[in-house]
Amino acid sequence: MLAKQLFFLLLLFGFHCGLGQSTELDSLRMAVKTMPEDSIKCEAHLKIAYLLYDGEEAVQNASLGLALAKKLGSPRLIGKSFHRLGWCLDYDQMDKKTAYLDSATVYFSRINDLYGLGSVYDTRGAILLNYGSLAESRRAFQQAYDLFSKIPNEERKAGILNNWAIAEYSGGNSGEALKKFQKALEYRLTENPIAHIDIARLYQGMGECHRMHEDYESAVSEYLKGYEHRKEASDVGVVESMMSIASTIYEAAEKQRDTIALIDLIKAHGFVSSMDLINKAEQTPGLFNRVGLQNYIIDIRRQHLLLNNDHKAAYELLLRQKEMEEEYKLSESSLEALANMKIKFEKDQLKIQLLEEEVLNQKKQDHVNMLLYSLGGLLLVSLIGFLYYKNRIKTAQLELHESQREQQIISMRSMLEGQEKERSRIARDLHDGLGNLLSSLKVNIGSLQINFDDTNSKKIYGSASQMIDEACTEVRKIAHEMMPQSLKKLGLRKAIEDLVTKMDAIHGFHAEFHVHGKEKVFDDNTNIMLFRIVQEALNNIVKYAEAKEVSVQITYSNHWFDLTIEDDGVGFDPKTLKDDKGMGLKSIAFRAEFIGGTFDINSRPGMGTLVTISIPLDKMNHA
Repeated sequence: MLAKQLFFLLLLFGFHCGLGQSTELDSLRMAVKTMPEDSIKCEAHLKIAYLLYDGEEAVQNASLGLALAKKLGSPRLIGKSFHRLGWCLDYDQMDKKTAYLDSATVYFSRINDLYGLGSVYDTRGAILLNYGSLAESRRAFQQAYDLFSKIPNEERKAGILNNWAIAEYSGGNSGEALKKFQKALEYRLTENPIAHIDIARLYQGMGECHRMHEDYESAVSEYLKGYEHRKEASDVGVVESMMSIASTIYEAAEKQRDTIALIDLIKAHGFVSSMDLINKAEQTPGLFNRVGLQNYIIDIRRQHLLLNNDHKAAYELLLRQKEMEEEYKLSESSLEALANMKIKFEKDQLKIQLLEEEVLNQKKQDHVNMLLYSLGGLLLVSLIGFLYYKNRIKTAQLELHESQREQQIISMRSMLEGQEKERSRIARDLHDGLGNLLSSLKVNIGSLQINFDDTNSKKIYGSASQMIDEACTEVRKIAHEMMPQSLKKLGLRKAIEDLVTKMDAIHGFHAEFHVHGKEKVFDDNTNIMLFRIVQEALNNIVKYAEAKEVSVQITYSNHWFDLTIEDDGVGFDPKTLKDDKGMGLKSIAFRAEFIGGTFDINSRPGMGTLVTISIPLDKMNHA
């Protein structure tokens, strides 16, 4: 695991700390002190921060560069300074790093600096990769690559492809990672002069991709190519190449794979054996201050000891490694040591525990697994039983609710049908019974005029005759309201039109009736319910609305029947309506539901009232 993590760090940042000790850094430190306050001095501060990579001095120089860039008013230098600050800050200051990179993006965008924007996205991708945000990291590298493709800048594209490949590899997509390493390598091999270290890092990445697929021979071949380029550049990174080769040989042996071909490969490059690789790595110049590489060598030695079942020596080596790292912690400055420091203690403790109690831990793990499986099975059975029980209860409740609903509908239908039959009977009795009696009474009284021809008899006769006429009219009116004859003879439209016309004639408001669309014919029951809704709504307007204008509209569409009754009266708040004051509205809602429709009322004090009935035509009974 440590080897893999070190691989990421070395590939991504290219032994940057070694550059921090270069002559160039010392020269810049001296020169910047005497430079005038101009753009060259700003660039020098940012270069020092870049070479230092991180730490207090790097942040200080990046901050000085930013202050000078703002003083000079240069958007490019301001963006570059924000970028460098985001680069130099520690990884435990993620919020600040992100904020600085966002600021850099803003300034580079203002001047359409594609190089600056591409560099910011490349840095953002590296930071996200370090935090394990692989999907976001890949998107950032894609954006960086697209920006540099517009410039063009093949060298920067190759660097981004290298980092992007690491993000793909980290996500387990070694095939895509290998393609990106190879694409970057195609450019690097054409450079003049050859960038040996950059090429070596690409070969190292390609080796890791092959190793993930257990193609150990291809992996060792790529590592050896990287070794030759690092050797050519006299780079301390040859240690990484040699240790990767040795580790691959041991991994193949652990998996009982034939290692003869691998040994033949390293012998062709002057190595006698895997231990020869380790011994020569320990003699590499420049290794003294490279704690990360020293740890890598110790890890591979320990891997060799474990392969040969020398657990005691491996344990002693681990303790020595830990003591060495503890001594170095106070003065460490390399990026790999900084990245490993956060997890080193827990990792070492775990390794010690595994070496000391391997068998015991395995037995405990078996017991724990068995217990977890048992508990999981019990929990699963309990959960299934609970869900089944809950589903049964819910089903029973739904069935009960549906039964109650059906009973309500049956009761509603019976009540409404009973009401209409009773209305029809009363209307018929009034018209046929009381109406005929009144007509007979008028005829009989008329016969009295024959015997009484004085003034008083004429007066009495005239008054009585008028009262009987009024009584007949009132009886016919009541009978018509209870069961309008036009509803059965001429249909719903004519009945509502007559009702609205009479309301307009006898009450103090102006009433209008409008019909839109092609008229549909419904059965008698539906017509009666709709007529009663209009009748009840108009009666409410007469009683409470104090309206001046009333409008009744019917709209026929392809799929809906809509009825609206609107007035400009005093209005009210439907939420505050008392039960004893809202029987008319409840009746309207009751009847609308009975014929499969919906009832809606929209009213506010002083704003009038709108009653809307909407019924899908497929739920209405047609004649």
